[in-house]
Amino acid sequence: MKTEQQAILSLVAQGRITPRDAERLLAAWNAGREERWAIGVCAAACVAQSLPALAHLAHQLLPGGLPGLFHAALAATYWVGGA
Repeated sequence: MKTEQQAILSLVAQGRITPRDAERLLAAWNAGREERWAIGVCAAACVAQSLPALAHLAHQLLPGGLPGLFHAALAATYWVGGA
């Protein structure tokens, strides 16, 4: 059992909150966790759908592939005073 749930149940045992209040707190705590999972799944789905488009864009911008990317990075570091 998670520490948050244990803390809520210990408050009930101590008589600081009612079982009804504990029920509401547990429901709110579970709803918050489910919301984070839903947001994570949606974000992963969006990234997965956009990967082919990003790959196509990278291929259009860098027709030479990875060597082209290396040369672009080398030119950029030269411009800012790098190697």
